[in-house]
Order: sequence, then structure tokens, then C-alpha cells
Amino acid sequence: MTNIQFVLSDDINRAVEASMGRYLKDSRASCVLLLSKSGHLISQAGFTSNFNVQSIAALIGGIFTSTQALAKIVDEEKFKVMFQEGKNWNVYFCLISDQFILATVFDKSTVVGMIRHAAGEAEREMSPVLARAIVADTDQAARDLSQEMDQAPAPAAGVPAPQEEALPDFNQAVEDALSKLFS
Repeated sequence: MTNIQFVLSDDINRAVEASMGRYLKDSRASCVLLLSKSGHLISQAGFTSNFNVQSIAALIGGIFTSTQALAKIVDEEKFKVMFQEGKNWNVYFCLISDQFILATVFDKSTVVGMIRHAAGEAEREMSPVLARAIVADTDQAARDLSQEMDQAPAPAAGVPAPQEEALPDFNQAVEDALSKLFS
């Protein structure tokens, strides 16, 4: 299944946010991001104002994709965990429910073993929740989303409907991040 869709209902979203909050506390990380394998940011927790989380998410999605290609070359089905170590910051990310990536940004005051242990706990907690969000049938995903939207309260008469936020251009974010890296 290459075109997996997912629908995050309110109850799934609340459970994910609660799990991410516990993981952030247990791991002592600076921030935690949940993203799709394609690099779209789904949820975030922690102190993120130092980081452009959209660019981080997009770049991790690209790193993850290329690393999975490497896994196949060395006869591995997939690599599930990746760790990047820097002078000041580290990034640890792992696959959850085969469709999501849990990314953790932490500084040198946090030990990678603590992150690894806490991430394993978070993965065990979040996997069954996120598995409920995966919809293999795109028509079913559309029906589920439509049904959830029908349950949302309608705006009161005479009150204008809230404007939807424009989604960021992920391709532009990746290009900008790569330009900064290579300039």
C-alpha cells in the first residue's frame, strides 16, 4: 500500500497529544514532533520557538525516505530508528505504526539512552492509537473526514465561519533549508 491515508479524530488527537506530553517529560527533550513519513507535521510538543519545525519535519521525511532506500540495499526490510548527533543539538527519530515518525530534538544535557528508552515507551503507547488513524481506502478516508466535519458545531446564524489557515509550502521550506545548508 503506497497511498496510505490517515484521519486523526479528536479522540485520537487528544490521546496522541497526551502521549507526546508524557514522552517530552520522561525524555527531558526540548521538543517532540509527530510527522507523517512524507514529512508533514502532525503534532508538536515542547519548546519549538528556536526551530523552524516545518523545515525540520520536511527534512526528516526526506532523510527517512533515503535511509529506507539504504536499508533495502543492505538487505534490511527497514531501519526503524535514526540518530543524528551535533555539537549542541541531537535529533532522534523512530518509526511508529509503520506510517508515522516520532522526532525528538534534545541538547547535550540529555542522554541518548534516556531518549531511546522513553521513545520505546511512547511508541508502545502511541502505536495502537495511531494505527486506528490509518485508512488504506482513500474513499473511506474521505467518508470518515466528511462524517467528522458533519459532527462539528455549525456557526451561529449571523456569525461568519472562521477562515481556514493557509497550509505552508513544504517544498519551499525544504528548498530554503537546503539553500541555507549549502550557502
